[in-house]
Amino acid sequence: MSDEFIYPEGISVDSLKKLFEEAYMEVSVDTDGDLIVKDNYRCYLRPDPDGRLISIYAIFGANAEAAQDAKLAYINKVNDQVKLIRASVSANGKFFFDYYLSVEGGISKRAVVMSVRRFFSCLGSALREDTENVVA
Repeated sequence: MSDEFIYPEGISVDSLKKLFEEAYMEVSVDTDGDLIVKDNYRCYLRPDPDGRLISIYAIFGANAEAAQDAKLAYINKVNDQVKLIRASVSANGKFFFDYYLSVEGGISKRAVVMSVRRFFSCLGSALREDTENVVA
């Protein structure tokens, strides 16, 4: 993976797809136009229209038997213990984990790939915090 820089005007789903293919990672584009990157987990990448930020996120279902209080306690625990990603629970009960990568001023291709790998690592840490089995 090169240390070549990319700038906001060069950020698109297609350019990111090519970048992750070059890093030998499994990638595809979903029907909403988001890039899907698969490793131990699956995450989605969505660049802002101006290319200044890349949203990296993952969605997990919830155990149907989990109480809302248990879900919120889990989210609070993740946000307290896993500092680099943000966790939330949606109105429909699904768990949402996200991180925003700034591209403003340029970023190396290597840093983009390593940020997604770090996201996967943080996601694993977050899921290990699920001691009450609220995540499906």
